[in-house]
Amino acid sequence: MLLAVLLLGLSACGNKPAVGGQDSPAPQETTADAPEAAEEETNEEAAETAQAGTGQESAAEAAPADMTAADAADAAAAEESAPGSNTLVIYFSRVGNTDFPADVDADSSASIRVDENGLMGNAGQMAAWIAEEAGCETMEIQTEDSYPVSYEETVDQAKQEQSEEVRPALKADEKTVEDYDNIYLVFPNWWGDLPMPVYSFLDAHDLAGKTVNVFVTHEGSRFSNTVGTIQGLEPDARVQEGLAVQGGSVSDEEQNIRQWVKDHQN
Repeated sequence: MLLAVLLLGLSACGNKPAVGGQDSPAPQETTADAPEAAEEETNEEAAETAQAGTGQESAAEAAPADMTAADAADAAAAEESAPGSNTLVIYFSRVGNTDFPADVDADSSASIRVDENGLMGNAGQMAAWIAEEAGCETMEIQTEDSYPVSYEETVDQAKQEQSEEVRPALKADEKTVEDYDNIYLVFPNWWGDLPMPVYSFLDAHDLAGKTVNVFVTHEGSRFSNTVGTIQGLEPDARVQEGLAVQGGSVSDEEQNIRQWVKDHQN
């Protein structure tokens, strides 16, 4: 009996969990590893999130650049499609090529006008109306040497230039003519022909592929053969008649000039 009691006691002691034994830290270590593992996982997730965020920032940073480029392209396209952006009015006028005194009056020549806007030639006035209606800019053909103030002396010089086929030297262009596809060319008809400075201009520029609308002032000869002459000098351009306006009637033709431009807008 005593032996049986002793055996039962030893068996009960062997099944009881140890307190303070070497195996006890194992569950604690496992428990301690969990936060460390979770922290590593959290760090990895954070790193991945940071990387994703960096990618998003890069995309976000790239987006404005892309949008800016797109906006610039849209702006350029809008500018190209805007009325008048591809059009230029080029004109030759005695007024812009003569050093008139400040007190000059319109009685000195039928080809000049004096009003609240100052001194302006008939061709210059027509050019201004065309440009306003077309929504574009103007450029004047200007000679290096001015014409005489005296109308009679100018007539003599112009006749001599024409008879000798002189090409007067011109000042540098204010615009790059090659950038425009639709051109209005305005000038006075001098003895059935182009003023020689207009020849100089056409010699200096290749207007191939451009539309050239010809407007002239005259005192009875209308276009003469000026349109054909320009077409011969610029064979690859599309040259067409605009309006021929009598010099003394320019002020009465504003609406007709504007209407022609409206009716022939590209």
